[in-house]
Amino acid sequence: MSDKETTRKIVEGYSKAWTSGDIETARSYLADDLEFRGSIDNFNDADSLINAISVFLNILNSVQTISTFYDESEAILMYDCVTDSPAGTIRTFKIDGGKIKEIKLVFDASELRKLMGK
Repeated sequence: MSDKETTRKIVEGYSKAWTSGDIETARSYLADDLEFRGSIDNFNDADSLINAISVFLNILNSVQTISTFYDESEAILMYDCVTDSPAGTIRTFKIDGGKIKEIKLVFDASELRKLMGK
């Protein structure tokens, strides 16, 4: 069991490392049998994720943290990834004029796609 401060240090350390291109340090924060589920890829080991991040860094301009939440053993980070790709800025919510103007929901849709026949 961890505490909130330990969780924060681990997650912030990992995030700072990968976003600055320090792949070796980023890898040191990950369990070998890491389970990663994303909108594009799924991995069952840390090295596969690190390889994907190494490729992603080639189109990444910056990462801008919007909000964070830390608990004893969980964390949530919301951030924008500004890319040199047709995707542009990968963002979750955009607020304008006191209303939600844009929502980009990011989750692993592979199983849902199968269920929906897509």
